[in-house]
Amino acid sequence: MAPGDDDYLAGELLNGGWFSRVKQTIIGRARNPFDPRVFHNISLIAFFAWVGLGADGLSSACYGPEEAFLALREFPFLAPFLAIIIAGTILIISRGYMLVIEEFPSGGGGYLVASKLISPRAGAIAGSALVVDYVLTIAVSVAAGANALFSLFPGEYHVFRVPIAILAVVFLVLLNLRGVKESVLTLLPIFMIFVVSHVGLLFYGVVIHLTDITAVSTTVVSETAGAINQYGFFFVLLIIFRAYSMGCGTLTGIEAVANGMLVLKEPRIQTGKRTMVYMAISLAFMAAALMFNFLFFDVSPVAGKTLNAVLFSQMVGTWHIAGWQIGKGIVWMMLVSEALILFVAAQTGFLAGPRVLANMAEDEWMPHRFGHLSERLVTQNGIILMGLGAVALILYARGNVQTLVMLYAINVFMDFTLSQLGMSRLWLSKRKILADWKKRLAINATGFVVAVVTLAITVSLKFFKGGWLIITITGCLVILCFIIRRHYEDVKRKLVKVDEILKDVPMGEVPVAPQKLDAKEPTAVVLVSGFSGVGIHVLLNIHRLFAFRFKQYVFLSVGTIDTGHFKGASEIEELKKATENEVERYVKLARSYGLKTEGRFSAAIDCLDEMEKMCLQIRQDYSNSVFFAARLLFWRDTLWNRLLHNETALSIQRRLLFHGIQMMILPVRLR
Repeated sequence: MAPGDDDYLAGELLNGGWFSRVKQTIIGRARNPFDPRVFHNISLIAFFAWVGLGADGLSSACYGPEEAFLALREFPFLAPFLAIIIAGTILIISRGYMLVIEEFPSGGGGYLVASKLISPRAGAIAGSALVVDYVLTIAVSVAAGANALFSLFPGEYHVFRVPIAILAVVFLVLLNLRGVKESVLTLLPIFMIFVVSHVGLLFYGVVIHLTDITAVSTTVVSETAGAINQYGFFFVLLIIFRAYSMGCGTLTGIEAVANGMLVLKEPRIQTGKRTMVYMAISLAFMAAALMFNFLFFDVSPVAGKTLNAVLFSQMVGTWHIAGWQIGKGIVWMMLVSEALILFVAAQTGFLAGPRVLANMAEDEWMPHRFGHLSERLVTQNGIILMGLGAVALILYARGNVQTLVMLYAINVFMDFTLSQLGMSRLWLSKRKILADWKKRLAINATGFVVAVVTLAITVSLKFFKGGWLIITITGCLVILCFIIRRHYEDVKRKLVKVDEILKDVPMGEVPVAPQKLDAKEPTAVVLVSGFSGVGIHVLLNIHRLFAFRFKQYVFLSVGTIDTGHFKGASEIEELKKATENEVERYVKLARSYGLKTEGRFSAAIDCLDEMEKMCLQIRQDYSNSVFFAARLLFWRDTLWNRLLHNETALSIQRRLLFHGIQMMILPVRLR
């Protein structure tokens, strides 16, 4: 245990009780953000990142190619063309995102690219699309997992599919509240069984048909030519596009690596690019191999079974060794691993979705609380929101994968389009300083064309079959983002006026040298957050209300370690130093007016807990102390204002009053 861990953990358990003990048992002990080993303990090497972030793409092989093949209907001979298009799209988009990783090594993906390289508003649209898409990732993956699992059971048991899917979401929420690395390590065996079994069996299916390639190719060409002659070229192209739009779910895991860069081990760029290579190659192979095997084995749908279940049964279902029906055992293993990997795939939504929410909260498109970290150093508010959204969609679709797939992939291609457009603009702006700008532009411009064409196809073919719902939800979320941003900007404008009036308060003319405060003298303890007009307002009002009762002051500030600062040990040290500097400015101002003063500061994940502990310590040091803090006071005290502002002053006042300590809140009125 690192130095200071004992004190840190003891402090976390001060507010103990049965709830704390149960919470610690399920989620785990609080982590110490100041432990230099903590970033090593929660970061992932490329292989583990492939497990945690790549499972979404690989698992979509359990439903994406199936939906695409079924959409071909009576034209299964078009499957090779579809396989090539899907695999090509995966490789093109993945290559474009490698450049995103190079340019934005701290993560953010399409949201950050659109915000920085197009406009903040474009970023809000990209971020909203991603959040909704990650909720869909969880819902589709879990629902498809339940389908794969129940393919092994008679139809009368299928009524339990939806409850099992919801329980799986709850389990994943609890798993992610424990932390990133714990969740990935727990799911590693499942991932490896799926990859080894599926790659091996699909490779086997292709190899045993190598001798039939010429005959199959001849049949595909002749039947395609016949379809074009009978129905017309554009009709055949429409069939391919429709099937492609249904199989686009296979592509939704690509963005996750660029979004989740902060969970990768240093050097992040190399780790991220290596993870992207693993993901792109495995995903392209799995999608294309499944499409070819569906064609080779002439797979047809069977009621109550997934197309993969039918394929595996035809491939190995009759295998026997020494009288043992090992084929059925292999099919069971394949389908159980599919069900479990689909539950693992939902992990991508829980890893990357809260990260997007945190980035948007940092830029004030979302409530600030989505950027707060829990004791386990995870964005628990985002994790819980993603889980609730997924449960709602599963209930809406009644666990029907086809219904959910209709909603899927529109948003991710909206994000692909914006990110590739932003990167293309970047290379154009750097054409005079980058020698290889043409090569980079060609990569991202190609990605943009592919993404925008796919988006147009997907929207046009899915809009009246459920796509309208997801577009509506995303649109409402974008509008909500603009309303939230407008509120925060309005509050900032009003606070700027306070700053303009008070931050230029001149220094006094009777400075007091630093000296030890009297432990028994009346002491005003001022809780501040940065040097601003709000803090000065509190200082001046204490003097106005209590005249010369308080001649010594203690300024207390706690820097909050949120996702904006939790990017490395140096970031946390910078936060702590910045908090100290802000407190010293208050100390210097108060001393200039002849007041005895000291400053105390800290940085913590849970600002309230840390502030409570520091206040209790100050109370022990200065027995005749009274605590003061400012609170923004709106004309109407609404739930909306409470949601967007953390109400720290009221929360700490309740805690101190419980300890019998006096605290006064001084309002800062915002009209």
